[in-house]
Amino acid sequence: MTKGTEWKLILSFTLPLIGGNLLQQIYSLADSLIVGNFAGQNALAAVGTSFPVTFLLLALAMGLTNGVGIMAAQFFGAKNAGAFRKNLSTGCITILCAGLLITVLGELLSRPILAGLLRTDERILGDAMTYLRIYCAGLVFQFAYNAFAAILRSIGDSRSTMYFLLISTVLNIILDLIFVRYWGVAGVAWATVIAQGVSALVAGIYLFSRVELARFSKGEFVFDRTMLATSLRLGIPTSIQQCSVGLGMVLMQRLINSFGVDVISAVTAAMKLESFAMVPIMMFYMGLSNFTGQNMGAGKLDRIRRGYHQSLIMAIITCGIIILLLVFAGPYAIRFYHMNEAATAIGVEYLKTLAWFFLIFCIMYITNGVLQGSGDVMFPTAGSITSLAVRVIVANIMATVPFISYRSVFWSIPVGWACGTAIVFLRYLSGKWKEKGVVSKEVRDS
Repeated sequence: MTKGTEWKLILSFTLPLIGGNLLQQIYSLADSLIVGNFAGQNALAAVGTSFPVTFLLLALAMGLTNGVGIMAAQFFGAKNAGAFRKNLSTGCITILCAGLLITVLGELLSRPILAGLLRTDERILGDAMTYLRIYCAGLVFQFAYNAFAAILRSIGDSRSTMYFLLISTVLNIILDLIFVRYWGVAGVAWATVIAQGVSALVAGIYLFSRVELARFSKGEFVFDRTMLATSLRLGIPTSIQQCSVGLGMVLMQRLINSFGVDVISAVTAAMKLESFAMVPIMMFYMGLSNFTGQNMGAGKLDRIRRGYHQSLIMAIITCGIIILLLVFAGPYAIRFYHMNEAATAIGVEYLKTLAWFFLIFCIMYITNGVLQGSGDVMFPTAGSITSLAVRVIVANIMATVPFISYRSVFWSIPVGWACGTAIVFLRYLSGKWKEKGVVSKEVRDS
């Protein structure tokens, strides 16, 4: 990514990411659709209640993965193969240990969080507990896959991860349809765990057998404390960022649960479709982040500036298409969940409200791509935390107003996005992110 037309490189890298992550969303959507149609609306609400908790647990390790990915991209851009491999081996060992630890924590804390913190309705608590505990058993596979995928993206390989996710998605849907008939919510959870395990296994085999930079000679697969320290310095802010998102979702779920099963199931369905809508923008963010990392390593700051402007234009055009789909196709998609009329109406209202403010989200995440890839990780973290904090506070205040009530859940979203966007965009304009290429400086001095 350090040579050639910027927008073409970013787009060719991003398109497979969009394809792969749409596949990932498909098997997430398949879970909810199959549960809603075969196990009922209460089961759908149970799965939806569990989601913020699984996201929070996964977020604890995502920062470690991000730190390893940023370093890998900059080492690759600087053409330092030895440092690349040392970073890879240290990252794999760290993330495996973290994954096992967080899996245990998820099993131990699932009931206190669901019953205590989230105040889950007794009608769905049993199914929510079952789903969450089984899901936690497979978290280590998610951590492993995310680590392998981050390394592959750092060297510009976004196609392989799409193929891995295709295998996983097809397997997940097939197992969903078989298992749900016999084991209900538990069957859907086991189908997801098995599919995640397969994707982690295939990605790991490919990375270590087919990628030259990941082929270790004797004595090269080591744990390096200096690499770990640098990775943590880059990754911990992102981990805090992701955890704040997860915690915000938990607090929002607590508010959502207070409005009853109709609102829970409606928001669950709408959020699944919202996740689809976010994929292209999130993948442009990831593509620009990797582009920025490699060019920071190569010291080509002008390319980063041009790449940002071109990515923003591509993302805004994509955003316009997404808005039209949410407004006109969203209501039809919501009806596939076969909820009652009240829940369906709430879900449609959620999507239409969100659509008109999607451009704010677009600007925030594309700007995050430059800051994240350069190693200026504190400001994307500050933006995300501010966005979530504002959303939670505004939603809880608005919820007390009778004519707003449950609408506070989605009316508060654009307010949070606007605050987060202001923070990261002003940071980009300051230009101080150009001084944050810590890893590239270390490589040049070595």
